[in-house]
Order: sequence, then structure tokens, then C-alpha cells
Amino acid sequence: MNPLRSWKIGLCLLGIIVSTSLSGGLIGHRIARRQLEARNNPETWNEHVAREFDRIVKPAPEQGARIQGHLDGAVRELQAIRLDTIARSTNVIWRLVAEVERELTPAQRVSFERMKPKPADLSLDVLNLSPEKTGSKTPKR
Repeated sequence: MNPLRSWKIGLCLLGIIVSTSLSGGLIGHRIARRQLEARNNPETWNEHVAREFDRIVKPAPEQGARIQGHLDGAVRELQAIRLDTIARSTNVIWRLVAEVERELTPAQRVSFERMKPKPADLSLDVLNLSPEKTGSKTPKR
């Protein structure tokens, strides 16, 4: 066999392996990201728990309605806790930024501006949350 032809075949196989690996990595990353977003959404959690509870425990219809009411109440509480935690965390971050800025020289502040979080980076919109609509069934996308 021609050595040049062997190299070409080897390079083609390497190209196929690299391209399929990159494709698989990107697809896997997107799937994992969607699952993480779904798992972090309290409404999705409520639906999953209700489905699993019905599948495993098989409650009577009147029990199911009462249990769903308990789940809905817990989700509302979890959403309120989540909003409060996010708001408190954001306050800590902004306080830290202000404290660090007071310690910097004017030249350092210019550099710090590049790494400092922007208000949009810490908003509830980024997290698909709305403070006035914590019980909505459809998250913003």
C-alpha cells in the first residue's frame, strides 16, 4: 500500500473521530443544560413529583387533589425562598463590588470595570424568575 494513501486514510479517520466527538460533546452539553434548567424550575419539580407520586403510591382521586394542594403550597414557598435568596445574594455581591471599588486606585477601577458584573448579569430575568409572578406555569425563555 502506498504510504501517502495510508496517511490520507489516517487523517480522514482522525477527522471523523474529532468531528463526531465534538458533535457528541455539544449535543450532550445541551441536553445536560436543559435537564439542569428543568430540575431547577419549581413548577417542573412539582409536575415530576406529582407524576412519580401517582405512579408509585396510586392515591385515590380525592387524596390526589388534597396532596396536589400541599405540593402547590410547597412550590409557592420554595419560589418565595428562592427569590429571597437571590435578592439577598445579589445585595451581597453589590456590596462587595462597592467595597472593593473603594480600595482601588483610579487606574485599577478602569480594569475592574471589565470584570465587574453588570446589572443584567444579576437580574431575575437571567434566572427565568419574575418577582410579581412566582406562581406562573410557564417560565420565560
